[in-house]
Amino acid sequence: MDVLYYIGGGSRLNNDELRFSLRSLEKHCKDVDRVWIVGNKPAFLKNVEYLWVEDKYKWYTNAFMKTKAAIDAGISDEFLLMNDDFFMLDDFTAKDYPYYHRGDMPATPINDYQKIIVNTRNFLASIDKPIKHYGVHCPIRIKGELYNKLENYFFEPYSPRCLYGNLFCEGVRVPDCKSKDFQDKSPTKCFSSSDMSMRETMNALAIMFPKPSKWENEDV
Repeated sequence: MDVLYYIGGGSRLNNDELRFSLRSLEKHCKDVDRVWIVGNKPAFLKNVEYLWVEDKYKWYTNAFMKTKAAIDAGISDEFLLMNDDFFMLDDFTAKDYPYYHRGDMPATPINDYQKIIVNTRNFLASIDKPIKHYGVHCPIRIKGELYNKLENYFFEPYSPRCLYGNLFCEGVRVPDCKSKDFQDKSPTKCFSSSDMSMRETMNALAIMFPKPSKWENEDV
């Protein structure tokens, strides 16, 4: 199975998040075929499929567009969608990775991100679909033929993960795995650090994953 990362700009850590995410993926995922990078391409990458897609829209539309670009370019029919700040901590197979949610989406927003989540909840409720929050900080499996059915919503203020999850998946409820404190165990086999503690997390990951991955140029 292929793995997709869509990358924005502005990493404060010289894209070390992606570097260690890839190292953790190589160590723990047993069925990776190709890694796809869509968006910006850090200089240390090698042996990846790369597509340039400019960030021209709101974050949710950019996410839709980058995923669709990989589908159109020939990524595997089903693939694992990763973020550069997802770090895998235990062995798994991508083809069997479960779908996870963290309960119902909130009905009232407390920040701009949650406004998008609430919009998604309201839309799904209006068409009698589940309203689970699939914005868990861990990978999600995507089938291209199903994702293409979302194309009419690409410019709507909806969460791509929550829309896809509630329309096409049946997930397991878990606590979110994003934390300011480094965790080496999680029901999702994944950890994601808060922005405030990312530098400390990088230090811990450098000890856990000292060996460069096959997608990493050791000289960069």
